[in-house]
Amino acid sequence: MLVSATDAKFLFCPLLKTHDDKMKMCQVSMCMMWRWTDEAKELGYCGLAGNPLQMTK
Repeated sequence: MLVSATDAKFLFCPLLKTHDDKMKMCQVSMCMMWRWTDEAKELGYCGLAGNPLQMTK
């Protein structure tokens, strides 16, 4: 799923958990798995799920 960096900050990361097993939010560009889809760095996706399907018109 392609999302903006500001929207991704409100998504849960399956790898990040607190000491009491609560999930933490996405770290976006601070994460090694985050991939940008454009040069302007407006849209990106989590690389853990593989490449997202891109819709074409």
